Amino acid sequence: MSNFDFVIFFTGRDDPREGCIIMGEDEKPVFFEFETAFLSPGSTRTTICSDRRPVAAFDWDANGDSLGVATIGDKEFPMEHLVLPGSCPIARRFQAADGRFYEWRRSYRDPRSYELYVGPNTQPIAVYRSFSQATPIGPSHGTLEYNFTDGLFLLQVLLALNLNRWLDWNEE
Repeated sequence: MSNFDFVIFFTGRDDPREGCIIMGEDEKPVFFEFETAFLSPGSTRTTICSDRRPVAAFDWDANGDSLGVATIGDKEFPMEHLVLPGSCPIARRFQAADGRFYEWRRSYRDPRSYELYVGPNTQPIAVYRSFSQATPIGPSHGTLEYNFTDGLFLLQVLLALNLNRWLDWNEE
């Protein structure tokens, strides 16, 4: 397994689209919040804030439980692009702003944990582990360990991860 330089904590509610707070520090402080609001019948939006400012959104289709449109900054695209079929049944991939494809795979040892890969036969570049622990900032229900420092890439990684978690929760 790879060694990682940074770890951020998933606090707040253990819900990938409502009340999830992600905080920690890599080269700078990291703080994201996922909040979902039911705006009107058939209109549901998850707003993702960084440092209390909106940076992305998921606009859900139908009754708020079907994939719709994702927005990062001023770019809109189908949410499905964050959870494309992967190299195996427990994997989903996404294309990052750098043009490369990355793949989240559920862990065989713990299906609530995930590993992020650049391609087949590579070591993970990030690992999400689902477990409860006490931290200096309060209870945490998971961690993300990683080595990269690109803020936009981290946002894309978190969007794809939380969407994977939500889809997998709703399949169980």
